[in-house]
Amino acid sequence: MQPLPPFPSLDTLFQQADALLGPVLLLLFTLSAVIATAARDWRLVLAAFMAIYLTLALYTARLLPPQWALLRVVVGGLAGVMWYLSAQQAGWGGRFLPFQRSLGVQARPLASTTIFRALLAISMAVVLWVLRARLPLSILPTDVRLAAYTLAAFGLLGLALGEEALQTGVALLFWLAATQLLVAVLQQDAWLIWLLSALELLLALTTGYLMIARGAETGER
Repeated sequence: MQPLPPFPSLDTLFQQADALLGPVLLLLFTLSAVIATAARDWRLVLAAFMAIYLTLALYTARLLPPQWALLRVVVGGLAGVMWYLSAQQAGWGGRFLPFQRSLGVQARPLASTTIFRALLAISMAVVLWVLRARLPLSILPTDVRLAAYTLAAFGLLGLALGEEALQTGVALLFWLAATQLLVAVLQQDAWLIWLLSALELLLALTTGYLMIARGAETGER
């Protein structure tokens, strides 16, 4: 019986994943940002958020050692678990965002508002794709630079359109994630990276608390 081959290192795993998903990685990243900003179902928001952080891990592996890329997965996973548990505790179930109740009847405002949010998000994504070769910060690779601008732009859009704590929390984490990409090139300081990661977890915890508080308030009404 032949011995099992050695398990590949983190660096090898990230390189293989990047080579396999390279052509579609940026498209997946942009689509996930659109869904996370425009979706009204909290489950779709969480799924898109996790996809973004998995993609960020591959981008980070191009700029930093693989251990720091793995930290992106850990932080995104912990934030996703906290928000999932908070949504269950708030009693969201399969409800759509925003969490509204009127005279004891659950409202699902899907139609016009969702279409408007989706059109704004798609328009912003198209503009960024068209201008990707002209974006500043040439020290970053083209796709990583576009990812950083996408996070910053959709973070602003999410803050403008956000109606619930989850949507605002995702938008703020987009900004911190964009900052992480810049720090990976401009100032590769381990303490600064740890600080930003701790801020991400603190923000995710605060968002989860606000989700539960919002659910309790709506339930009382």
